[in-house]
Amino acid sequence: MPDFSKFLLLADFDRTLTDTESRIPARNVEAIRAFEAQGGAFTVATGRSAPMFRARESLIPYNVPLILYNGGACYDFRTGELSEAAWIEEGPALLEYLSREFPDLNLEVQGEKYHYLFGELPLRDAFYRRAETDIAHVTLETIPYPILKASLLGTYFDDSVPQFFTICPPEEVARFDFVQAKIEADWPELVVDRAAPRILDIQGPGVNKGRAARAMANRLGRALVCVGDARNDLSMLLEADLAFAPADCEQAVRDAGVRLVCPCGDGAVADVIDALARMCAAD
Repeated sequence: MPDFSKFLLLADFDRTLTDTESRIPARNVEAIRAFEAQGGAFTVATGRSAPMFRARESLIPYNVPLILYNGGACYDFRTGELSEAAWIEEGPALLEYLSREFPDLNLEVQGEKYHYLFGELPLRDAFYRRAETDIAHVTLETIPYPILKASLLGTYFDDSVPQFFTICPPEEVARFDFVQAKIEADWPELVVDRAAPRILDIQGPGVNKGRAARAMANRLGRALVCVGDARNDLSMLLEADLAFAPADCEQAVRDAGVRLVCPCGDGAVADVIDALARMCAAD
């Protein structure tokens, strides 16, 4: 039996631990349980918030706190503890700027307990009901500060999560390219990350999955193994001691030269654990 006690394995959630329809392949769950039984430490590193992950947490056999908000905080649903939180102190000024400069996009704030939404949009509310995410409608004056993450989202074509990955009108993707460049120029101290072609996340200085992943690996005294598929995973893939990606990852991840495993729907995380087992056997 391989000894995984020297490894911390971090997996992105959407289209890495899950398939393209947001389902977790049974092969991944079985492999993670075996990995942990043999000494491995496993958790998820995702751009999702605590409210958006709450309904999925019980599906994942993690044994160290989750890394949420693109590395903006760690959260353990078993204890309700939020830790390592990187708050945006300029929250009021930032939200006023985003709402003024980009009124055509959907602005939201992802908090510890709620997704805070501005304005009325029934399809957006249906999206969050389907995602089992607690929401609260607010104004710039009533939202609680400080904030962890602000996000800009494109058009809601339906109430599913996959739409932001699979429905990509060129003109809207180009709009997000422009918006990302402008925010980065106007707010150079903040981190602007692309969670999907039509989702931008704005967070505090230095926040990314890579920094949070390395901090966790250092605390545990383990080698860092990461697997992810998207541009907001690049920081942790480049930080990792061993980096993997599903074969159907974004081109930017493929270009980073990480080791490819099977497509996400076939159990990419299980493939990574199999690769670690072979490494242990070869030692």
